[in-house]
Amino acid sequence: MTQNKKQSFLDESLQACKIALRYSFIFSFFSNLLMLLVPVYSMQVLDRVISSGSIETLVMLTVITFIAILGYIFLSGVRSTMMMKIGNWMDKTIAPQIFARLIESTAQGRKNEGTQAMGDFQVIKGFISGPTISTLIDTPWAIIFMAVLFIIHPVIGYTTLIWGAILFALAVVNEIVTKPVMDVASGHAIRASRHVEASTRNAEAVEAMGMVGNVQKTWSEQNQKSSMLQLAAGGKAGMIGSISKFIRMLAQISITGFGAYFVLANEMTVGGMIGAGIIAGKALAPFEMAITSWKGVISARKSLERLRKILGEAPERIENIDLPEPLGKVSFDKVYFAPYGNSKPIITGISFDVEPGEILGIIGPSASGKSTTAKLMTGVWKPNSGAVRLDGADVYHWKRGSFGKYVGYLPQDIELFAGTVKENIARMDADSDDEAIIKAAKDANAHEMILALPLGYNTEIGDGGAMLSAGQRQRIGLARAFFGNPKLIVLDEPNSNLDTEGEIALAGALRNAKENGSTLIIISHKPGIIALTDKILIMKNGAVASFGARDEVLAKLQGKEMPMLAYKP
Repeated sequence: MTQNKKQSFLDESLQACKIALRYSFIFSFFSNLLMLLVPVYSMQVLDRVISSGSIETLVMLTVITFIAILGYIFLSGVRSTMMMKIGNWMDKTIAPQIFARLIESTAQGRKNEGTQAMGDFQVIKGFISGPTISTLIDTPWAIIFMAVLFIIHPVIGYTTLIWGAILFALAVVNEIVTKPVMDVASGHAIRASRHVEASTRNAEAVEAMGMVGNVQKTWSEQNQKSSMLQLAAGGKAGMIGSISKFIRMLAQISITGFGAYFVLANEMTVGGMIGAGIIAGKALAPFEMAITSWKGVISARKSLERLRKILGEAPERIENIDLPEPLGKVSFDKVYFAPYGNSKPIITGISFDVEPGEILGIIGPSASGKSTTAKLMTGVWKPNSGAVRLDGADVYHWKRGSFGKYVGYLPQDIELFAGTVKENIARMDADSDDEAIIKAAKDANAHEMILALPLGYNTEIGDGGAMLSAGQRQRIGLARAFFGNPKLIVLDEPNSNLDTEGEIALAGALRNAKENGSTLIIISHKPGIIALTDKILIMKNGAVASFGARDEVLAKLQGKEMPMLAYKP
């Protein structure tokens, strides 16, 4: 049931495309009807104009046919434009929803399939708005041409019908023969693509430790398997395509032969013979084109299946109405959480409260649940049971666009976007005020560091901030978290890459945020940062080991577990 809801937006959007496709179907009917006038023109010229010698009849037929051709061109142009507009509508309507759902899915710890999903969307869009779907829409109107052939002569009609059935059977054989191979080839191609992404993402480690040959070998194996299978499928499809062309030629010869026989037997006119040959070619064309375009049909269908599966597994966030600006009170109420794909909880029934304007330090050994707590606090992850609230409102169901204005978050793995320092601090909002950007940088004590960059705030930082040092990335990430005077600021290991100067700047930034009335949650193992907190939460094995005022908690630790402050998460 849940999966159907998650898939509904995609299916509903594709259903909306069907309305436009119905109009395309209607245009196709009239276009194919007008196409009949060309062979009819040939028949009339041969059978009436030449025998009667009437120039007036020739002129009239030519004018009518010319007008019909203009009508055909107009309808074809309208249909082509309409199909392109469908593609544009899909880009504006469906693609953003897919993008947002994929961000949520990856943030929830699911496999990052964003590149694959957006690639599948492009395949589906290309299929719907491209020539393949137009060919399929034209196929049913082959019945019109068949009916005309039966009117000209039943034997010609039956002959064309039989050849059409043979061509259709070849299309079915093509599907049976190539689909399984293409499915396996597609799987290998996807794995090869993911391996490239992983390798380039970890390029420094790969290059430094001489792993290029190993990762290249793994990629080559997947890529070669995909290429060989595609080659095999392409060879089979090519053979079937060649057979279909041979069948088409045989059909043309047999129809022409029967037509000539019936002309000699005075059962058909010469014009009828010529016209029947032209009409038969148009009647058989969709069947032959179906074979050549079948690969596109298979690819689009497979892409739709994959996209439905990916979106079906993605989380669906039910968002409430916009809520007023919070004061900053954070509450955990008997929260249990197990990550996606695991049944064993890594957060087990934690409860605590942080009052507005307080600084909470979260410490504990590795895998104790500290970073998970941060993700639950910011609404990135949803508890399996219990609730995480900001001023009494469930953070997971708070509208993301509104919630983000009140929350600053610095994750443990700092990710910056390709662009300028200014754009990253402003959270990629092109309409942000320069004054607010500079204020965030000053609050984070990063202003002087940014001014020292080659172009200051307009310095391009490269993909993922590659042009910056780890410490610089962390401080710009901190400025981004401070942007907009958020009421809740969550910092996961904010000093992991900082030098002494950076540590001093961070301490000042935390005091600035507290003075601005922000509630701060700091995950850190360094005593210097812990000394700035009002409260301490010690976590162990996903549970609260100790919680309370800083001095009280530290007093309890005296002579027991003070080394815990030196643990790295």
